[in-house]
Amino acid sequence: MAKTKQLKEKTSKSKIGRVLFWIVLGAAGVAGWSYFHQTDSSDQVTLYGNVDIRQVNLAFRVDGRLKNMLFEEGNVIHAGDLVACLDDIPILNKLNQAKARLEQAKVQMHNAERRYKRNIELCKTDTISQQECDNILAARDEAVSNVAYMESVVAEAQTAYDDTKLYAPSNGVMLVRIQEPGSMISAGSAVYTLSLNEEMWARAYIQETDLGKFKIGTPVEIITDSTDKVYHGHVGFISPQAEFTPKNIETTTLRTDLVYRTRIIIDDADDFLKQGMPITIKVK
Repeated sequence: MAKTKQLKEKTSKSKIGRVLFWIVLGAAGVAGWSYFHQTDSSDQVTLYGNVDIRQVNLAFRVDGRLKNMLFEEGNVIHAGDLVACLDDIPILNKLNQAKARLEQAKVQMHNAERRYKRNIELCKTDTISQQECDNILAARDEAVSNVAYMESVVAEAQTAYDDTKLYAPSNGVMLVRIQEPGSMISAGSAVYTLSLNEEMWARAYIQETDLGKFKIGTPVEIITDSTDKVYHGHVGFISPQAEFTPKNIETTTLRTDLVYRTRIIIDDADDFLKQGMPITIKVK
């Protein structure tokens, strides 16, 4: 009986030891996973920003009455497309007048040149007075200068005439149609806003405590709220100047914390990304 009792006690202690062993092993595993998970999470920085697309306000360089608007909002535009026209008749009249005055100046120059050539030998032999010779030479030079001046007037009028047609400077999407045909337009007044699609980027802000984790070229992942697609990009710019958090940006720290504006270049952007769209940027 004593041997049986000792055997039972030994068996019970062995079971308890095995249970304690597995409990300790499990706790160590949980602690290790927790430490690894915390370390991994601490290496990842999450930023919140917005898609920012470059825009161009298209405007004429001359005054006039708007004649044609050839595109609507949302239309795809290619570089060199004619997008709007002014009524060119007033400027065309000025161009024709300038050309006529140029031809008149050329006639006067030719007459002055012929007179100078006829009298140059007489000037050398003192057949005519020196004063008359000076007047002939001055008239020739003045006629030449007048032609040069009128050529510049014609070039200016030609440029103004060419500027009655407005062409797209880059590929993009017509974002806003500001004016309508018949409107009187002053030079520099925007008639369209063109959203460029050649390069798309995002604006975000880095907290001062995370600044050391970023450098130019750091790869990032970009996520939107509307799709599961993960975009890829890289840090293209970090402002060298600290600033206070903008009021429209929310962070987990006080708004008075210093942040640094950064530009994230989106490498695989598509038409789904829109101006101002909120995004989440993950940097690991």
